[in-house]
Amino acid sequence: MTDAVLAAIAARWPGLGIDLERWIAALDDRGLARSSPLGADVALALALGAGDPVALAAFDREIVPDIRGALRRFGRDGDFVEEALQRVRVKLLVGAGGPPRIVEYRALGPLAAWVQIVAIREALMMQRATRREVSGDEELLRLAFTEPALARCRQIYKDAFAAAFQRALAELGERERNLLRLSFVEGVGTEELARLFGVHRVTAFRWLRDAREGLLERTRGHFLASAGVPESEVDSIMRSLASSLSVAW
Repeated sequence: MTDAVLAAIAARWPGLGIDLERWIAALDDRGLARSSPLGADVALALALGAGDPVALAAFDREIVPDIRGALRRFGRDGDFVEEALQRVRVKLLVGAGGPPRIVEYRALGPLAAWVQIVAIREALMMQRATRREVSGDEELLRLAFTEPALARCRQIYKDAFAAAFQRALAELGERERNLLRLSFVEGVGTEELARLFGVHRVTAFRWLRDAREGLLERTRGHFLASAGVPESEVDSIMRSLASSLSVAW
């Protein structure tokens, strides 16, 4: 029966990486028979925990749409949905000093339903926060304001910089903004970014580098166009910001 289940998994997700011994051990740990229909979900969860690209593609194709649907029921805007979804991806698919939490799936029900529950809980925590919600973009701006060159500026320059920075962020694509938030706000490394987006590490590094350069270039242009901001002041601040927002391999 094990061979039949494995054949069904291979047919559903061609090329999915399966560590047979680990999968069988996971089934035993969860009290599942080899023939259990949830065995496929266990295999997918283990592959996701290992960063398997076929598994990550299946997650995006089969699970993410249902997560979005569940989050939209909160009646919030698209930014809230995408931020909650990104937090779920980081929580489940990125290991912080250990295996990603997706491997904690106990197979008490379908994997997709379990992930939806995690997403709903995350959204509820975001909604119930007593403090003022701060978006990822605002966190990036706050990070930028810690730079000494900006801290020394007159308030009129700070206001002009904030407007330029926010306008530059708004001009970036969704993927670029997510990469910047994950890297500089959440502290996610290049290797983990590659796993999250299902691409090679070199590609993730290039995407992040280009997003950073686009943000800096646009911010400088908008800041320089602000009335009353000397070019020398702009360049000093931008050098300081560029040093802070460095992209590590």
